[in-house]
Amino acid sequence: MHITSLVVHVLPQALAPVAAGIVTIKGAQVHGSHPAGKLVVTLEAAHAREILDCVSQIEQLDGVINASLVYQHVENWQSLNQEVTHD
Repeated sequence: MHITSLVVHVLPQALAPVAAGIVTIKGAQVHGSHPAGKLVVTLEAAHAREILDCVSQIEQLDGVINASLVYQHVENWQSLNQEVTHD
């Protein structure tokens, strides 16, 4: 499982339509926005190629200036199914 966060810079007037477009992309979530034209987005996918495809889809939305990757984490599926204990 690949989990990636990014900041998407958009034209301020395109903030709502771009956010709406992003949530239609499989594995994409919008976690926050700023009226100046910034969106905080996470992507989840099984493979890195899928992440890159999602980023490409975001960059092609009308009003997007840039999509900047901030962080990527890879976790194997087995560890995601393990119970977390709090000591």
